[in-house]
Amino acid sequence: MKRNNTILAAAVAAALGLPMLAQAQTSVQVYGRLYPQINNYDITGATARGTAGISTLSGGATGPAATTPADVKGTGMESPNARLGFRGTEDLGAGLKALFQLEMGFDVSNGQLGTANTLFSRDTFVGLGGDFGTVKLGNMDTVYKNLGDTLSFFGVSSGNFISTSNILSKPSIGGTSSRSSFHLRRANSIIYETPSIGGFQAAFDYSLGETPGDFFDNSVISGGVKYENGPIYAAIAHERHRNLFGGSNNVATALRNFTATAGSTTPLPGVRSVDTGTRLTGQYRIGNDLRVEANIARLEYDETGGAAGRFSNYKTTTWSIGAEQRIAAFTLAASYGKQTDGSCALVGGAACSTSGLNASQLNLGVAYNLSKRTALYALASKYWNGNSSRASNVVDAPRLEYGQDIRQLALGIVHNF
Repeated sequence: MKRNNTILAAAVAAALGLPMLAQAQTSVQVYGRLYPQINNYDITGATARGTAGISTLSGGATGPAATTPADVKGTGMESPNARLGFRGTEDLGAGLKALFQLEMGFDVSNGQLGTANTLFSRDTFVGLGGDFGTVKLGNMDTVYKNLGDTLSFFGVSSGNFISTSNILSKPSIGGTSSRSSFHLRRANSIIYETPSIGGFQAAFDYSLGETPGDFFDNSVISGGVKYENGPIYAAIAHERHRNLFGGSNNVATALRNFTATAGSTTPLPGVRSVDTGTRLTGQYRIGNDLRVEANIARLEYDETGGAAGRFSNYKTTTWSIGAEQRIAAFTLAASYGKQTDGSCALVGGAACSTSGLNASQLNLGVAYNLSKRTALYALASKYWNGNSSRASNVVDAPRLEYGQDIRQLALGIVHNF
């Protein structure tokens, strides 16, 4: 199988204009996952215009518009996170090895590349491994993302509407900017992983912000420890964002610590932000047949130096539980996540309410395994937004309005190679 993978890797690399890569590394392997699915969504129940008790941070829904937004329905084909990759190692002697990975995302339904039409938009790196551990440099998932929320529906949760990261790591402050997310891949990253000792392993990563004159601006620091031994998996992780302004990028325009220029994301002079996420994860496994997992996280967005009445702080607690059970050729999965309203503060002590910023999500799924690598599956999900929230996990739908709930169904096929 390894030889076949090597031959296939050489052929694909040549087609992409990378012939020397496959020739130079005899251990190169090609791998991937394809899972196109037919999606149906129904978005209903927008918060009525003029409704009282809306969160200070979201604003908007209490505006003067006379018409409450209409419901939205749709059906389409999606390929949430199909991927193709190359990876390999080279023995350098004395227990040292070089390692690399190149991974791209693409849409099976139309053949287009993934994020911003970037060729290798997924985890792509080169590094060294040995008795000291492993060091990698490149574009990679943060340690925070890797260590928690690990239970995946049949391997198809990544980028899909059933991912509990929509609840655990992306607060429903009101906006849609990904700068508030603690479930992302970061460019310009350096990751160090210790050797595993007695089931314990630590990891640390630093993503350079590459801002002239400020080493920490736009940077992300993440670290954590996991314990994995027999049926038990446990992890704690922490991530820190410097001057990403996850709060101001998502709250109502009048509360943002940005300059007055329309659409500006330029911070007011002297304003700084530190956003943090801390998560605990526990999982119990019974052979290959049953896995049960729980996560709890604390997310906080803090900005200092802002003008009176502008955003200062928001924090919320999120949690999820999930299980996956294999019975003969079938696999059943379910998960539920919850995000609380949280609390907030404005510069100068002005009144601030988080009423209606809660959200919850229920996911169900069943797969029929045709082989170890191929399965048919069906998914169902319901996402409830609070009156002030408009978080969305729909790929092709228009932007949600405040308070809209989302029902989604999908049928698909997944193949791993």
